[in-house]
Amino acid sequence: MERKNKLVLFLLIVLVMGVAMFSGFGLTLFGGSEVEIVLPTPIPSGSGTGEGPGESGWVEDVRVTPETVQNVIATLARPENYSRTVTVEMAAGEDRTGTYTASVLVDGAWTSVWLDHDAYRSVGEQRTILYLDPETGEGTLYRWYGTGGEVVSWPVERGEDDLTQHIPTYEDVLELEQDAIAAAGYEEKGGLACIYVETGEDALGYVEKYWVSVDSGLLVCAEQWKGEELTYRMTSYAVSTDRTLFGLTEFALPDGTVLAPEL
Repeated sequence: MERKNKLVLFLLIVLVMGVAMFSGFGLTLFGGSEVEIVLPTPIPSGSGTGEGPGESGWVEDVRVTPETVQNVIATLARPENYSRTVTVEMAAGEDRTGTYTASVLVDGAWTSVWLDHDAYRSVGEQRTILYLDPETGEGTLYRWYGTGGEVVSWPVERGEDDLTQHIPTYEDVLELEQDAIAAAGYEEKGGLACIYVETGEDALGYVEKYWVSVDSGLLVCAEQWKGEELTYRMTSYAVSTDRTLFGLTEFALPDGTVLAPEL
């Protein structure tokens, strides 16, 4: 009887060890090290699904819907260094449209914006240099007009780098109540693969639309509509990450003071 009990105990130990080994190695064999989200190539319009080969583990088939789009956008990240030109059109009343362009240079925590706007022609270009601490999101904005205007500065917080360009901070989409999102999907915009988000009509009758590049993580187009009237549009389809285009003069005040000596 004692030998039989020992045999049963031995078999139980072997069974437990087998389960433990399968848990440790079986999941890696069949499931990979982690679940990887792979964004698909978009169809020209509407939403869809997509899948592709991952470097490790399972590939999760990601469908962008109003319920999932915030999670998908949260996986994107802007490049640390880039330059681009942003074009903005705004309704100016009486069927008129005002336009301006912003030449934007981003180098880590520093942003330089040259703004050319109809309203600023009498005083020249608007220049802005902005620093945001990567940890705290707080910093300082420097602004002047023309080539040698008086410089004014004030403290700012994260998001001001987009507002300086007069473009939406598209990460605000992450703060929306889910029921405020009316449509979402993958779309091609300006030849780029994008995530598309459309809000429902707000209390003032406005609808907002966003296109975020899957490749760069940057907002490449945004529109605001009121009924059938387009009240705002920004576009910026071309972006360069060539670090050799950056120079210290891009982050210097009119008197030659370089604000970003560590670059």
